[in-house]
Amino acid sequence: MMTESDLEEARSEAQLIMTLQDDDVARIFFQQTMHRNLSRTVRHLDRLVKTGGSDRTLGESALQRLGFSPLH
Repeated sequence: MMTESDLEEARSEAQLIMTLQDDDVARIFFQQTMHRNLSRTVRHLDRLVKTGGSDRTLGESALQRLGFSPLH
């Protein structure tokens, strides 16, 4: 289970991803990969999905936007 602070961080990341233009998504994706933070972000988004409710929807949408299938 995620702590409330981890949930807030994951929500913020997911909401930011959803506001990006396609070109920005590609740029951020590359930057995150290069900085090895992508795995942490995806892990947080997967945890949001597991939390359920609106967090699940938000996490799934952000994962799909990054080109990943959410874990079920």
